Amino acid sequence: MEYELEESSGLKEVPASEILAKIEKGEPVEYDHVRILGDLDISKLILPKKHIDRTDPEINSFGLEEKINIISSVIKITHSEIRGVCVFSEVAFEKEVDFSGSHFSEYVDFCGSLFIFTDGGFSESLFSGYANFSASHFNCWADFRGSRFIKEADFQLSLVLGMADFSESEFNGTADFLRCKFEFDVDFREAKFNEKVDFIGCEFSRKIEFAGSQFNGDSLSFKYSKFSDPVSQEEACRRAKNVMERNGDRQEAGYYFYREMEAKRRQKPWYIRYPEFFFIQLIFGYGVHPFRLMFCWFAVATVFAFIYSAEGGIISKLPASSLPQPLSYFVECFYFSIVTAVTPGYGKYELTSWVYQVIASVEAIFGTFMWAAFIATFARKYMR
Repeated sequence: MEYELEESSGLKEVPASEILAKIEKGEPVEYDHVRILGDLDISKLILPKKHIDRTDPEINSFGLEEKINIISSVIKITHSEIRGVCVFSEVAFEKEVDFSGSHFSEYVDFCGSLFIFTDGGFSESLFSGYANFSASHFNCWADFRGSRFIKEADFQLSLVLGMADFSESEFNGTADFLRCKFEFDVDFREAKFNEKVDFIGCEFSRKIEFAGSQFNGDSLSFKYSKFSDPVSQEEACRRAKNVMERNGDRQEAGYYFYREMEAKRRQKPWYIRYPEFFFIQLIFGYGVHPFRLMFCWFAVATVFAFIYSAEGGIISKLPASSLPQPLSYFVECFYFSIVTAVTPGYGKYELTSWVYQVIASVEAIFGTFMWAAFIATFARKYMR
């Protein structure tokens, strides 16, 4: 769907050069309901510099410099049309930045910029071109409430120390939040995503909300993301699971089902949470990791084999010469453990005391249950 901003005959036209001159002099830039003609490109200005510490991905992936320009002007361009590219990359904004309600008709570049003592105000803005906010740092509020992105919205590696508000926003191109860090709450309530959404490797230190949001694309990814709040993890992974199931990607849906159940476990009392972690999550993998279950089954059978062999738990039936040396007796105990765990039949072996009868009974119950769970899990994963 394409959006056209209605032509406003009453807008005063302002050349971009006038605004750039004010920025270079450090003068306030305050405009409301104007039409800016030309490119707002600060890369050609002579501005003071400051040093900031960059991460390796910022330097290697984006080629960002550790010395960046400083803009000391207040920048308020609200409810206006910017008819040209808007380039404010690798800039430290020391004062207020407010583009709320404005229409960016072309490419927008805030890559590697730093909003130091001010909110990033882009509420109700319309981005008709590619919007590049990758590796940006918002020390306060990142305000994108009700904004609309017609093409790709790129926030890769961004850091938001305050509230990140994308409520009621609309993304018509790819929404890329790869490896972002959110130190405060994140709000996507009533947001609409019409294409791919990527939150791979993100860190959410507080809550993330998606109430009323719509995901109409074919991919929603939270792989390798970290959630401090289990309720947020549950909601995010449930939504990703539903998107993947709707588009027929059962393997990815299984991954998010596992993380959804993990989040539910984290919300339970400790006396339920920890036993569930060991038995249900670690061993059974919430029904999505059959080979983990098979490995655990063999591990359990091996442990019981050591128990039987430690004090002569079974009566040997085969000549020692017919078995591998020097572990001939352990081989028999391992065989006995396997047949006990699979089908409670002793394979003609006899136990030496009632203690080993109890041990064998426990193994038979636990092993049979694990074997049945493996079959069910394998069928669920590969035969649906």
